Amino acid sequence: MHVRRHLRRAPAWLLTLSLAFVALPAAQAAQITHRCGGVGESKLKALLAQAPHYNLGFWMVEGHYGAYLADVPVRILHQGKTVAEFTAGGPLCWAKAPPGRYEIEARHDGVMRRVTVHTGQKPVYLWW
Repeated sequence: MHVRRHLRRAPAWLLTLSLAFVALPAAQAAQITHRCGGVGESKLKALLAQAPHYNLGFWMVEGHYGAYLADVPVRILHQGKTVAEFTAGGPLCWAKAPPGRYEIEARHDGVMRRVTVHTGQKPVYLWW
């Protein structure tokens, strides 16, 4: 095979480096950064202005009129593994994640909601 012939000529350090990247588990490879808030009009405006810096977004609301929620435990999962876990300090959360499909779980008053999203899809809603 041509691939084997090229691998035999590759320097040992290059082969070791490429094997190290292949060995990374998916959960460790997915780095998620997030920012939540939006309690108060000025803070909400500031958070909305941050939207271009993130590729996922979700609101957490309750009731018919969509009352904003805060202090909601959130988990973000990728391929069934938790890649981020935090308590949202407000109704709007932005997240930056590697491209892919994610599940966002949140629990309020003992009721869990889950939504599946793809990077670039924002904002979505978790309703109680």
